[in-house]
Amino acid sequence: PKDPNRRGRQRNHLSDLDTQATKQPTKQLSNQPSNQASNIRSIVTMAGGKVRAESFKPNASQYWALVAVFCLFGVVMGFFAGTQPMGSWRFFSWHPLLMTIGMITLPGIGAVTKKMGGYTNTKVHGIVSWLAIFVTGAGYYVIWKNKETNGSRHLTSPHAWAGMICMVSLVGLGMVGGIVLHPDYGLDKTNRTIRTAHKLGARLVLVIAWFTAVMGLYTLLPLDYLKLMTYAAPLVCLVPYSIM
Repeated sequence: PKDPNRRGRQRNHLSDLDTQATKQPTKQLSNQPSNQASNIRSIVTMAGGKVRAESFKPNASQYWALVAVFCLFGVVMGFFAGTQPMGSWRFFSWHPLLMTIGMITLPGIGAVTKKMGGYTNTKVHGIVSWLAIFVTGAGYYVIWKNKETNGSRHLTSPHAWAGMICMVSLVGLGMVGGIVLHPDYGLDKTNRTIRTAHKLGARLVLVIAWFTAVMGLYTLLPLDYLKLMTYAAPLVCLVPYSIM
């Protein structure tokens, strides 16, 4: 005898096959890895429906290469600036050298170290940043003593005022980092608002500090654009890897 439900079961079976055939290609496509998509995600992320570029995060070899570049810049360009415009070393020469190391080399290394992430790197970032503050303070003492010796007035140029603002700002950022955001005993170390303000404020101060360093060399060499570019060009190249 014929099964009255046989035809209905056949129709249901064919319908199930059609559904599987429709879904299968989509499933296979979704499971296929895409290197291009992965590369794009490493550069661009979606946040709140908006596209934003991620900041540079170095690997180990890139990190040490950047540290070497910052150290080389501090020593070579600091000495270069210190011997201008007469080409000889004098007491004043310690000011450009110490300020180049204190406002460019050490803060740059501190910023790159923080980009590596992690507990240890955060602590190293703080130590290097405070070392930068002390070196900058030594550089300020040199220019203060030099002006006192020569009977010159203090804070009479945009370069001098910008340098003072950077020094005060660096001390303020260091205190916030050491007291509020320290990974061990920070008073409010998990506060995202303070952490973001600290990060963005530090980046702004570094931009001003690097520009101030170029301004200082400009006061010594106002018309020597080749030497000015020799000092400034490496800083422009380092911005995407340290400040941004």
